[in-house]
Amino acid sequence: MYNNATFVDAQQLKFLKEMDKWLSTSNFKSEEEHKISIEVRTLITKIEEKGYYYESEAEILNIMRTEYIKHKKNNPKKRL
Repeated sequence: MYNNATFVDAQQLKFLKEMDKWLSTSNFKSEEEHKISIEVRTLITKIEEKGYYYESEAEILNIMRTEYIKHKKNNPKKRL
């Protein structure tokens, strides 16, 4: 199994920061969800520091990305 590295570009870095902020401010239904959010935030920090991620990490990020997008669609920003 290959585990190729993908370097993070500016757009991906921006999205990682948005997802990290979302995870840090979300109220989770269970302790397990809270623990997962902490692990994903730790992963995001490592990726930001290294500047790249591996395929196995991309799978986790894609799952969280899907959840983030669902959340954004179900909770649209209110305009002032």
